Amino acid sequence: MRRTYSYIIGLMVLLGVIFGLRLGYAKPETVLNDVLTWLIWFGSLGILILFMTLNGKAILSTLKQAKDLLIFVSTFFWMEIFFVIKNMDGLKMTYLYGLLLSIFLWVMLYLLLPKKYAKIFGVLSLIIYGSYVIGQDIYVRIFHDYFSFKEALTLREGVESGQSMYRFHFLHPVVILLMIASIWTYLNIKTVTHMVWSTRILKKAITLGLLLFLTIHINQGVSYDQSNAFNSDRYLYQTVYSRETFAKTYGVFHLMGRDLLDTFTPRWHSKKDVEDITAYFEENQKAYSTHDYVGLFEGKNLVFILAESYDEVALDPLLTPHLYRLKTEGFDFRNHYTPVFQRTTSDSEFIFNTSLMPSMEDGPTVTVFKNNTYRQSLANLFQEQGYITSAFHGNYKEFYGRHIIYENYGYHHFYGEHELGLTKETGKFDTLFFDAAKDLILPTDHKFMSFLITFSGHSPYTMDHVVAKEHIEKVHALYPQDPDVVNLYRATQIELDLMIGQLFDTLEEKHLIDDTVVILTGDHYPYTMPQEVYEQVTGITENHLKQKGNLYVWSSDITPRQISQLTTSFDILPTINALFDLKGNPTPYVGQDIFLGFESIVYYKNYAYYDGISYVSLSELQPTSEQMKRIIAMYQLYKKILRTNYFK
Repeated sequence: MRRTYSYIIGLMVLLGVIFGLRLGYAKPETVLNDVLTWLIWFGSLGILILFMTLNGKAILSTLKQAKDLLIFVSTFFWMEIFFVIKNMDGLKMTYLYGLLLSIFLWVMLYLLLPKKYAKIFGVLSLIIYGSYVIGQDIYVRIFHDYFSFKEALTLREGVESGQSMYRFHFLHPVVILLMIASIWTYLNIKTVTHMVWSTRILKKAITLGLLLFLTIHINQGVSYDQSNAFNSDRYLYQTVYSRETFAKTYGVFHLMGRDLLDTFTPRWHSKKDVEDITAYFEENQKAYSTHDYVGLFEGKNLVFILAESYDEVALDPLLTPHLYRLKTEGFDFRNHYTPVFQRTTSDSEFIFNTSLMPSMEDGPTVTVFKNNTYRQSLANLFQEQGYITSAFHGNYKEFYGRHIIYENYGYHHFYGEHELGLTKETGKFDTLFFDAAKDLILPTDHKFMSFLITFSGHSPYTMDHVVAKEHIEKVHALYPQDPDVVNLYRATQIELDLMIGQLFDTLEEKHLIDDTVVILTGDHYPYTMPQEVYEQVTGITENHLKQKGNLYVWSSDITPRQISQLTTSFDILPTINALFDLKGNPTPYVGQDIFLGFESIVYYKNYAYYDGISYVSLSELQPTSEQMKRIIAMYQLYKKILRTNYFK
């Protein structure tokens, strides 16, 4: 056995030398780098095979006796494989090691527990992982991403939002049958393997664990430029910032365990983080705007409409004439992007209100950071100019914890379903919502800024949707050949259009039409629509381009204008700051005043960006320009701003 370990140590030393050569001499995207990478991979695989071969008899003997372990390990393995076949491609070299390591750690924990608790732990593990696989499959289909246990804080909201979005797939009954069969077999064999630890066994267990751990980390991608942490698998493992990438790198079973650990690990920040933020802002100050549009709307009221799932697929001069009026009679931003972050609507609300980057590593922004202070927010800027600031929604205000975070955005009031006397059904109709709230939205005794979050456009786009059912015949009359789901989606947006018509009528009745600006933008594209249908209708197949959105700014006294420069959600607040001359400090904002004429950068939730020409994933490339380095620094900076509650 001593000789065996000598072989292993010798091979590890050789791999270390090769790894050192890769770090010291090889450069990315070169033949030498590729050769050394493959040598490392095959060498570490050889070490693992050697260890398993030399200890094969002992391992097989243990498995024959430990039928319960065989049941658990094989079930976890097959659940993983079925999920991978359906949902994943492009697995990383470290995938096999990551899967083996996570299963090995689970086995060790099972063996360490007293038999009574091990039995409960085993059954619960099967149920949890089976449910996890099905849940991730559903989530991936709807959101094109993997969920985190951190999102349990918004579980209720997720379940309510996802009603009627479930679609059957053979994977689900297969996983359920595997789970039931394994639990039934396990309970019937009445075997609970329990390890009586000895020095010899402990050495073997530690050696195998270390081998797996080391071969994973030896095979990790190497960040050649430390200014790009996103390019390092080490950073990926520490933060799990991209659950999809983590699953491809270490396995879904490993992701579940790592995410559970991360969920219960407290966040931390240091005094240096605050100093870094201050230094960054001092070095990158933004001057207050001085262009001709500064103060264009000074002293006017604002109605800001966040239109649920609004996409111009629904725009039609006959079906949606009031939306068409907003688009054609005001400023129409033709190249505007609304990137979809982790918590979709609530994260878009966060961006519109703060122009800060939502949380990508620490859980839902609206729950984890709801008690932060946002001094330069949209509502606070208007409040400082003597406006009454109010937010409105047809759903109950506790949804996503809006009643807390909107207070910290600086709103005087948040009116939800109960405050407006609506029911679960009537609240879904934007027209009924507006009718109940119009005197609060448009007061005549005070300057106001009213933020409206519409509801009618929410999925599912089926005949179970009461709003879609109300208007579907109008859509079918104009689009008889289009897919039903698209027409049902359009039907929901008719309700939004009718609400805008009511808004214009009420502005006329209250003699506020010349004193009020209307801004409308969507919170995200209709991502819950079957993507093959959406792609067929729009002709857009790339996910980052699907997030091209809409932004209309209407006022009775402006000349219609189409603006073609690249703009994003982050730019809306800085632009409003200039147009209304609110005197806010533009330095802390991610975005910029659109009328300064600079092309924006679209930031995405997976540490990627789009500059109007190239879509760049920062986890896949080394920094090759000052722009890339600046964007990397921005992502890191705004993570620290939330964690430190910098504006408190």
